Amino acid sequence: MSLEVITITAIGVAVSSIAGFINGYFHKSHNKKETLEDRINKLTSALKESSHLVTEVEEEINERKNLVQELQKDAEKYEKLVSMNKEQVEAVAQLLQGELRKEGSKSFWKGIIANFIFFLLGAGVSVALSIGL
Repeated sequence: MSLEVITITAIGVAVSSIAGFINGYFHKSHNKKETLEDRINKLTSALKESSHLVTEVEEEINERKNLVQELQKDAEKYEKLVSMNKEQVEAVAQLLQGELRKEGSKSFWKGIIANFIFFLLGAGVSVALSIGL
């Protein structure tokens, strides 16, 4: 920007500020006092506005309260689902442990029988080799 534009802008701002100050000073000194009726009207409008704002705040609080209640119900449902799932998992785990115990004992006896058969075969082969067959 050029120096002339900046200077003109600064002068305009200064003159405008001075004019506003002078206007406000004269307007204030020549204004008559507020009457009781004016103050009552201001008070009435302020009370109406505050009443309206209180109503809006109450409505918002009620909306949030309803939202909190819905969220609490959802949380209770999820807790029930989680507990039901835990119970189901525990039931399946117990069932599997029972099956594994049964299989474990069956496997134990099968292992003993297989080892005994190999023992007999080994002993038979040893006897046959010692006899010279």
